[in-house]
Amino acid sequence: MMSIVFISYRRSDSAGYTGRLADRLAKEWGEDLVFRDYDDISPGQNFFMTINDNLNSAHVMLVMMGKEWLTCLDEAGHRRIDDPEDFVRLEIETALQRNILIIPVLVKGARMPAPSDLPASISALAFRQAIELTDSRWAADVEKLIESVNPLLDQGLDKQKQVDGKSFTWKKTAGIISLGLLVSGIIWALWLPADFSGHWYFDGGNYLRIVQQGSEVNIEHIDPAMQKVYETGKGRINGRWLEFTLKPIYTDRFSYSGRLNKSWNSQELQGELIEILSGEKSVLRLNSTDPKAIR
Repeated sequence: MMSIVFISYRRSDSAGYTGRLADRLAKEWGEDLVFRDYDDISPGQNFFMTINDNLNSAHVMLVMMGKEWLTCLDEAGHRRIDDPEDFVRLEIETALQRNILIIPVLVKGARMPAPSDLPASISALAFRQAIELTDSRWAADVEKLIESVNPLLDQGLDKQKQVDGKSFTWKKTAGIISLGLLVSGIIWALWLPADFSGHWYFDGGNYLRIVQQGSEVNIEHIDPAMQKVYETGKGRINGRWLEFTLKPIYTDRFSYSGRLNKSWNSQELQGELIEILSGEKSVLRLNSTDPKAIR
């Protein structure tokens, strides 16, 4: 049986609180029903596959948030939550896409982030009702959390029993199909170049038009209001990364190089742009949806 309660957290932010809560929940419901990523993945297991399997069976995700959850930085000094490949972000994106109930759990006096504080792909998290766990009322707060999750846990167990009651042949066949699809998806993600073709929009409405042939691309930077092409360039795709150059068509003074990463939900491109002469860097963030279309 796969886990029904999935705990998402950052070690540097709330590992102690997460362990304390997980132990209490395991005592209440059983260890098999509660999953926390780093602690429940054995050496040698595929991290991504194990998380994906447990999210497939999850009915509830608890997102542990301490004061540093939003502001944790990577080695380059960037917020980890802004990285499309950040595992906490990927976990939440997956839960939102699969309509898994998400309960933010606030510890250490943390507050819920505003939608504008979060990447667009997980901004809906800001509207989820949170539960606060305090040191002074820990036992009572955890009981409140357990009471709110219990009905959902019962639903999950009922569905699991229905699945377990099916014939062995069906389960075996479904398992083979699911494993084949999962393996195929992983091979695609790791080995085949991502598809960057299409229009990718900046917040102001300008966009990059990318035409892709295999791993090679042609790029145009277009102002839709003026219907003008301001910059052109070429690039090459390596996995989910696009490395490219851009040159303005009206001047020879500036030229740029850059790299963009495609998010796992295929809705965002994020990376950086470097002005070659000065070395000045700027952050790039583009979306597959025209911002004017959602206003």
